[in-house]
Amino acid sequence: MTSKFQRYADDEISDPSIRMPRQILATSTNQYPIDVVVSSWEKHLVEPSAAHAKYPWAAGFVMGIPVPSWHRPVVWNLGQKARFIVSVWSGGDLGSYLTNEWCDSGAGRAMAESSDILIDGLQRLHSLEEYLLDRLTVPDAQGQPRVWSEVGNGERKRFLSTVFMHAHVSSDDELSLRKTYDLYAMGVAPRTNEQRAVR
Repeated sequence: MTSKFQRYADDEISDPSIRMPRQILATSTNQYPIDVVVSSWEKHLVEPSAAHAKYPWAAGFVMGIPVPSWHRPVVWNLGQKARFIVSVWSGGDLGSYLTNEWCDSGAGRAMAESSDILIDGLQRLHSLEEYLLDRLTVPDAQGQPRVWSEVGNGERKRFLSTVFMHAHVSSDDELSLRKTYDLYAMGVAPRTNEQRAVR
């Protein structure tokens, strides 16, 4: 039995000028528990005005991470948000969120635009934030709707120890960051033309 699939072409007769899409910015990933992003967010919650002073150009913040003005808004409905939180509890694959680790402090305490921004993962991080602030209920093992504050410390520890992959790039080139943003969303949940950062 022969396979139709070929790992490599037997006869290299294909056009060598054909190039497939490539990564725009080098990306690194870390397997961190949710507790890492939550710990950082707690600092933001203590003094949110400090974040606004540090990132005055940010369109908003999610889990304490600045969101650029060209990012699409929150679009997940309650059902989608709840399903993501159930995935965390159930040990499902959470995917990743992507940030820009490049940062540059300009005059004073303010950071230059594109510093530390969120590039991908707004819907998931926002769902997490809503849940931890008791704005979202998810069913417990018996199907009863529960908010975060009703959950005991043992279960909270299990939730917060769940791995949520953190990917990051490092660039001060806004166009490359915008292209990376668009590229990350092409396959999973395609964005409308109005939601794309590069048009």
